[in-house]
This record gives sequence, C-alpha cells and structure tokens, in this order.
Amino acid sequence: MFISASRCSNVLARRICFAMSIALFANTVSEAAPFVPARDAHCVAFSPDGSLVATGISGLSNEEFPPRPHPNPRKCGVVQVWSMESGKRVRRVETFGDLTQVAFSADNQLVAASRLFVTADKLQLNEVRVWNIETGKPAYIFDRCHAFSFSPQGNAIAVASQRRCVVYDLSSGAKLKQFPGVAGALSLQYAPSGERLLGVVATDYGCELRLCDVANPAIQLSSSPMDEPFYTAKFSPDGNVLASGHAAGSVLLWDANSLTPIRRLQTGGRGLQHPFFAPAGSMLGTGDQANGDVLFWDLISGKEIARYTFEKGSFHTYRLRKPDDLIAPEKDPLRFVFSPDGHSFLSAPYGGILRQVATGQETRRFGD
Repeated sequence: MFISASRCSNVLARRICFAMSIALFANTVSEAAPFVPARDAHCVAFSPDGSLVATGISGLSNEEFPPRPHPNPRKCGVVQVWSMESGKRVRRVETFGDLTQVAFSADNQLVAASRLFVTADKLQLNEVRVWNIETGKPAYIFDRCHAFSFSPQGNAIAVASQRRCVVYDLSSGAKLKQFPGVAGALSLQYAPSGERLLGVVATDYGCELRLCDVANPAIQLSSSPMDEPFYTAKFSPDGNVLASGHAAGSVLLWDANSLTPIRRLQTGGRGLQHPFFAPAGSMLGTGDQANGDVLFWDLISGKEIARYTFEKGSFHTYRLRKPDDLIAPEKDPLRFVFSPDGHSFLSAPYGGILRQVATGQETRRFGD
C-alpha cells in the first residue's frame, strides 16, 4: 500500500501521511525479506572421487507428531550436495534434529546422514537416512539408528541402533551380517581395506574401542575403557593407526593392531577434538568443537605444522540434555575433513568453508 502526500491538505497532514508511508513500506519490506543470518553446517563430507561435497545443517521439527521438518526453511535441518567444479548446489533435502554425520557411498551415487532427535515426551526418534543423489528420493531409512559407515570396498552400509549393529546390502537392502560386538556403538568406521569394523562403545566401565573382523563378526580386539566419554575414532589411510578425539584439547593415537595407545597430542584447546587423517597418512588434522580451530600435525615427529582459526567456529546443538546425561554424541559431529587430494580441508563454519592446508587461504564457501 502506498499513500500519496499530494492528497494531504496541510503541512501536518503531509507529515503524518509521509510517516505512515515510511512505516508501511518498512513493514512490507521486512515481511517480504526478513533478515536471517546464514547458518553453520554441523557436518561435512567429500565424495570419494572429490567431485562432490555434502553439508548437513541441524534444525528444528514442526513440534507435532509424527514430527516433520520445520515449515520455515531457515529453521529446518538440511542436507545439501554441492558440485566441486561449479560450486553450485545439485541436491537439497530437508530433515530435523541434530545431524552428526554425512557421507557418500563408494560409488558416489548415495549420500547418507545420521540424526539424533527426541520428542517432548522423551521418545527417541534417531534415524539414519540414505538418499539417491540423482533423484533426491530416500533409498533407505533406518529407524531408531544413530550411527553408520559405508563400506569403502563394497556396496554395503553398517548401521548401529541402541541394541544392534547390522550390515546391509545397498543394492537389495538385504541384511548381510550382525555385529554384536559393536552393537549400540556411538560411532562406526570401516578400515580402509574394508576388512575390519571399528566402533566406539559405551559400557558400564566407560567408553572403549572395539574392532571386529568383517569375515567373522566376533570382537577381535577391545581397548581399555576410558572414564570420560568420547565419540570419534578414525583409521589412518594404511589402517595401522587410530586417532580418537577427547575433551580439553586431547587426541590419542593408537596401534590399530593391538588397540594400545602410542602417543597423546595436546592442542591447547578447550573443546572436544575431532581427528581426521590426510590421504597420504603423514599428517593428522584435529578440529576443536568448541571454537572450530584446526591444527595439523606431522605424525612422524609429533610436531604441530599449522594452526588455523575461524571467526565463527562454534556451533550449538538442539537437543537439551539433563546435567547427569553423560553421553552426548551430538556434541562431536563430523565437522572437519581433508579433500581426497590432501591439498585442502573442509570445515563447517559459515555453511562450509574450503581452505588450503599449506596457507589457510579460503578457496570456496558452500552455503545459501
């Protein structure tokens, strides 16, 4: 609506009309294009061939039952797939809850995400969902599941619920095997060879690492339990070393063939650390979940190579836990990853930033 000042018969009336016009114009503009700051991603991933990037942004539900993504696209959770060549978005799907991981299948055809969600009446509705990238349609939905890992050497996915861990065939959806040794694991990861499956498992005595042989699902190795919870453990590219991230800036390196600690790295940060290996295996990255700082370490000497900070590196979770809830895996999502060529790293702040490892120079941002 617009009011013409020419219709006003005196100075006072003109001033009133002018003020009303400005107010109406301001209201119209604010309703049409409200200011909404860009949201940070909670998890990021590269496709195995480096042609695609995935970003996952946590979000709200519609507060109804059954819950659905929030009707406001700026408040719902979003999983997006981007082209590395053009920087353009090629797929967008909506979800809700705290996203802890996104990942691509070995053939680049599928993208999956794990979410943690609880309703107001404490009903657990965790989920692992797999989408076909070309169509954007769900390929598989694993209800009440919270962790997964794509097999790097086959068309399979391992999925963990509170009581089970099952490997499914991605072509048929058939159950292939159960892995009781890592049932309920907080996180899962296949070894690079695809021959072993690693789980971080919470027990009555603390969190521990467990390794299973894919050919024989029985537990192959277990580490000593640690009192303080941790959620992430990653294989080195050759499969001989593990890195686990811990609170107060601590990272542990393990012998993957014995599950014994071999070195501790101290970042000086205050948050949970999220480790990620360079493809060549000689460098380890560690991301601080409190502020987004990323450090790079030389694994031979154990010395710090570089440190990069982010002006806006913190993130918040959507799930509210009680003070006595010790286990909170949503606080350690997969926010940091190397590019497949090892020259760059992707971090979640600002929707997803790609920076060079050698210089820290920003080369691309992925976000609306």
